[in-house]
Amino acid sequence: MKESESLIQSLKTDDSSADTKIIHKYNSRLFTYFRSRIKGVDNYDDLVQEVFVSFFTAVKKDKISGDEFIAPFIFGIARNVVYNYFYKKKKAENIAKKAENEHNPFINFSGEDNLQNDRMILLINKYIEKLKDVDRTILKEFYIRENTLSEISVLLKRTKHYVSVRKERALKKIKSEILRSEDIFK
Repeated sequence: MKESESLIQSLKTDDSSADTKIIHKYNSRLFTYFRSRIKGVDNYDDLVQEVFVSFFTAVKKDKISGDEFIAPFIFGIARNVVYNYFYKKKKAENIAKKAENEHNPFINFSGEDNLQNDRMILLINKYIEKLKDVDRTILKEFYIRENTLSEISVLLKRTKHYVSVRKERALKKIKSEILRSEDIFK
């Protein structure tokens, strides 16, 4: 039996020396990987730890076998950790930006602008209510609750492509109705 196979087998049987070997072998490489992709983070320990926890969990679930797959598997997890880091960061920034805009006293529309905006919102809502239930649900989930197309597809038990197509068609329908309407120009 090769050493790599025995290392994987040892990991599956909770051998702490095998855990230590993996950690020592990949710890510094993961730190370097994260430092090269994520700038300005004070502590990379949490990211590295997240990779190792995911890796050891995957080994226990028999999702990996053999040393030739260890490095690609670990760095695949690391890549996903980087994606999740930036996704969460972007989502947090969007929430902060929305909160800032809602409470920013310097955003001051004139009375005429507010009236025009209110008229536009009422008009858009009128056309949204004319949509089919599934289209209304998709638009509300996407724009109000800020769910991704994947999350909406799970919610509706449909494919992501279906949700995307329905969303785009609903937006086109609303746009064409607004452009045909003379209400907006009054």
